[in-house]
Amino acid sequence: MKINDVVHGFRLLKTDYVKEAASDTFEFVHVKSGARLLYLKNKDDNKVFSIAFRTPPEDDTGVAHIIEHSTLCGSRKFPLKEPFVELVKGSLNTFLNAMTYPDKTVYPVASCNDKDFHNLMNVYLDAVFYPVMLDNPEILMQEGWHYEIENEAEPLKYSGVVYNEMKGALSSPDDLLANEVMRALYPDTTYYHESGGNPAAIPELTYEQFKEFHRKYYSPANSFIYLYGDMDIESKLKFIDEEYLSHFDKVEVDSVINKQKKFSKLKRVMADYPIGEEEKTEDKTFLSYSVVTDDSDDMETLMAMAVLEEALIKNQAGALRKALMDAEIGKDVSSTYELDILQPFFSVDINGSNPQQADRFLEVLRDCLTRLVKEGVDRELLEGILNQQEFRLRESDFGSAPKGLIYNLTILRNWLYDKDPLTMLRYESVLKSLRQKLATGYYEDLIQKKLLENEFGALVVLKPSKTLALERESRLTEKLAKCKEAMSRTELQQVIEAAKKLKIRQQTPDSPEALATIPLLKISDINPKARVFPLEERNIDGIRILLSDVDTKGIIYNALYFDIGVIPQELLPYAYLFSDILGQVDTRVNSYAELSKKVVFYTGGMDVDVDIFPRVDHPEEFKAFFRINSKVFYRNLTKGVELMGEIINDSLFDDNKRLKELLTQLRADMEMAMLSSSVGVARSRLASFISRDGAFSEIGNLSLYPVIKDLTDNFADRIEAFKAKMYQVKRLLFSSKRLTIGVTMPKADFGLFEKEIKALINRLKDNKEADKATECHYDLPLISQREGLMSSSQVQYVGKGANLISLGHQMTGSLRVMEVLLKYEYFWIKIRVQGGAYGAMTGIGNNGNVIFISYRDPKLRETIDTFNGTAEFLRSFDADEREMTKYIIGTISNIDMPLTPKMIGNHSQHMYFTGMTQERRQRNRDEILATTPEDIRKLADIIDDCMKADNICVFGNERVLKDNQAVFDKLTKVMD
Repeated sequence: MKINDVVHGFRLLKTDYVKEAASDTFEFVHVKSGARLLYLKNKDDNKVFSIAFRTPPEDDTGVAHIIEHSTLCGSRKFPLKEPFVELVKGSLNTFLNAMTYPDKTVYPVASCNDKDFHNLMNVYLDAVFYPVMLDNPEILMQEGWHYEIENEAEPLKYSGVVYNEMKGALSSPDDLLANEVMRALYPDTTYYHESGGNPAAIPELTYEQFKEFHRKYYSPANSFIYLYGDMDIESKLKFIDEEYLSHFDKVEVDSVINKQKKFSKLKRVMADYPIGEEEKTEDKTFLSYSVVTDDSDDMETLMAMAVLEEALIKNQAGALRKALMDAEIGKDVSSTYELDILQPFFSVDINGSNPQQADRFLEVLRDCLTRLVKEGVDRELLEGILNQQEFRLRESDFGSAPKGLIYNLTILRNWLYDKDPLTMLRYESVLKSLRQKLATGYYEDLIQKKLLENEFGALVVLKPSKTLALERESRLTEKLAKCKEAMSRTELQQVIEAAKKLKIRQQTPDSPEALATIPLLKISDINPKARVFPLEERNIDGIRILLSDVDTKGIIYNALYFDIGVIPQELLPYAYLFSDILGQVDTRVNSYAELSKKVVFYTGGMDVDVDIFPRVDHPEEFKAFFRINSKVFYRNLTKGVELMGEIINDSLFDDNKRLKELLTQLRADMEMAMLSSSVGVARSRLASFISRDGAFSEIGNLSLYPVIKDLTDNFADRIEAFKAKMYQVKRLLFSSKRLTIGVTMPKADFGLFEKEIKALINRLKDNKEADKATECHYDLPLISQREGLMSSSQVQYVGKGANLISLGHQMTGSLRVMEVLLKYEYFWIKIRVQGGAYGAMTGIGNNGNVIFISYRDPKLRETIDTFNGTAEFLRSFDADEREMTKYIIGTISNIDMPLTPKMIGNHSQHMYFTGMTQERRQRNRDEILATTPEDIRKLADIIDDCMKADNICVFGNERVLKDNQAVFDKLTKVMD
């Protein structure tokens, strides 16, 4: 293809090569419709397609977000209620979702199977251009909002998936703070509005406004189409042109994102967030200093500011972090550098403060930054952070997210604003320039101009209110009562009929003809063989080595696993705290700040955690390890191993000030996580009722909070005992006799690792006290419980579960198929579609744990009833061959996700510690592929027994839980 060639309606505008993405690039415009298309050609078989639209909201109704949900509720070619769900059930996708941002909506899919990839593209393109929602107001009612009422005597209520999702999202103070910051910084632009929707404003959205938003912005002329990977591009262009774009003419779309005018002085904003009625308000205020850096198209400045963020705040050696913590303004310091908008902003946030500290916060911040401009930012730290940035960029490890998807989202940071889309991928020359500028005053100049002299910013104070939640609830109740009162009897009947009609639609299954429109792979398209995870057991000086032979492109991933079984039960909470602070305290060799600088200089990162491996098929057995992870380039292996050895052998727990700081930060992080990760809190607590590994894990989760609270509230009285426990854990834990090492790298290069790791092993052999420690017995009784965890959350996370093996049943591959079936069929319809929750999840562990849990759920009893009805659903389950194939493919899709080299090593080590053999994995796969409707029906008795065990944990709103007190054996406040 040559420049200006027209290929299937697309004119080629530009070609290039991006070394950093190993891709040839092709930029097109579709002549007839005006659609833009960018293709990154490379050898990656994990292909990505995405179509994005500029969707700037003009209010807080969440219309962009609701449309994102609604487009995937049926279309011209695929006229069924939930094409998205049908794809999830029966596709080999490696990514399938849609995302709403403050100024854009993105619809990405990915798959390694070309046939599947084509099918996904087809469904998504039809969804965005020809959605059924434009002719069916019930879709807005379901996904957005509607009045929920069954008879005239009932009060009116609001419900809807997005309505309840945003009630959950805006229960978290960090989300509320981010919302207030955006409103403060961009009062005259689209960013002032909550694109996700504010629950107070969502019910103002009318069907006409909903349709008009789609008509205005979902035009090919306002679209950004992206393709990535190894594919026949001409066939893809032909399909997109003939099936979709050729049917549209180019139109003018006014979707330009306008800039906010700069402020003449710093703005000050005071706002409230809700806490529980009995919680204390002291030390619960958030302070945020935010400035608009206004440089979205300058890659060098963007990366330099990201480096400064790390150097000033995120790194433990950060001067601004240290200054703010030393000033004791709050419990923790964090930061945000928001790049996914036209005018990026930089925020420094304090958690656990008080309103009267706002001026002091600003004073300390500015004094520190002024001193840094005068004296200079630590060049060793800056260079180390640049090294780590380079490591991350070259590694391109985004976990389970396809690399091509992350490139797409990165490209949109420029492309969306009509700038060169490839700029954001080119980092080589920028890194070189930033390294050269270490010898200049460049970084200090940035601090001066962007953070000190810049009045284009805001100081936001978000303070706790005990009455806000009740006031909102009262206003809503009053508003709905007035709405109902203002309705004539005829109007009220129309509302009741509309709600009834919606329920009928939700309960009516799609016709076989509609279901048949969704393209489906065949079982024969699936590899019958289970993936083999490379693992070779070796030995170095008596130490077991688990080697995964993987091409890691010059990186060594290694993990030191120390068996935690020698830690006495009364010390276990402190072993978890030990994992939280190790690596962040002084050593005999370096201060914690110097240590932090060296870690970023020489490695791609180190982390410490407690890993728990439940034994396959044996819920009473598990292994717990204290793990230290590291990743380094070959050239830095010597230094990386040396740093790991220093952290293990030479860490000191003598600095009272530092320990208080770390414990205070841990408490603040845990309090934040209770509302931002509530589903994880509920899941962990529930697991502790049903398996010993769950009970062991819970010691380090919500159960750890009272320990941290006591330590911080009574620090002076507790510190000496705490330090003694840290040293005791250290002495017991770090023995070569209880060490297993996992390493992921090419087998041919293993000699390099063997040579370096011996010094660390030999030093561990000197720890004679640890060698003498004996295995402890842990008393972890499993007591059936029904617990409510009370908080200020506006929604619930309802969990129920049991261990099927403890109840006398066996694991089988068909349980995996049941997971998909329940999540995307029974739970999806009952809990999400009909109940209005964001969703519900199933978890079947190899140790036999069965956990059902809902997410951002307005209900409580109804969801428990749904879980209790699961067995009956399974007993009456039936499906033809096509439907059964769909569930099987969806199950295999979850198992066969592409993995990064690091993930392959981690999976191999996990299989080793849990006892999951290759033979067992193959048996599971065989059982999955052979699953029949009868096999699913046979699971009914298992699930019935699990639900009758009556283990319940609900994290939710304090008033809702108290109103349903009969459900629970006990109610627990998660915070004071």
